[in-house]
Amino acid sequence: MYRLLLIVLLLTGCAHLTTYSDVLGGIDTIAIPFADNLTTEAAVADSLTQATVAAFNQDGQRHVVDADGADAILYLDILSVEDRVHPWSRPPSQYRFSVVVSVEIKAFDRTPRLKQYESIGWGTYEWGTYEWGTYEDDDKRKEAIGKAVRMVAWDIIDKCRR
Repeated sequence: MYRLLLIVLLLTGCAHLTTYSDVLGGIDTIAIPFADNLTTEAAVADSLTQATVAAFNQDGQRHVVDADGADAILYLDILSVEDRVHPWSRPPSQYRFSVVVSVEIKAFDRTPRLKQYESIGWGTYEWGTYEWGTYEDDDKRKEAIGKAVRMVAWDIIDKCRR
């Protein structure tokens, strides 16, 4: 009797959880075309596309495929980037790179569905700690861009689960 009650409690206690494929209705494959970029930061689109594909591959719940064989397509539009002195940086040597991305997931099954929202990612870096404008500064900025786009990519993964 106690075993049966325990089993019932365990099953009903976890009933509110959803699985990854339940969120968008059994979508197993997704296509991720190259991100559109509405900014002057050309490298960000490539970084965002690569980070998003890598996040989906690492997560492993959906397979990234070409658009022809996909259950859904993930469209990414980089709306803006901002590279400013971090507001709490004194003296002003730390910078914050942020990116705003429009995310649109179009699913194609019996009834076409759409999930659309904006995601913001950011990363910080130190600038000018050695000589102004050195390659080390550029590498630090690239790392901050990488952090920002990875933040957006994992936000997409998290939103797909809801």
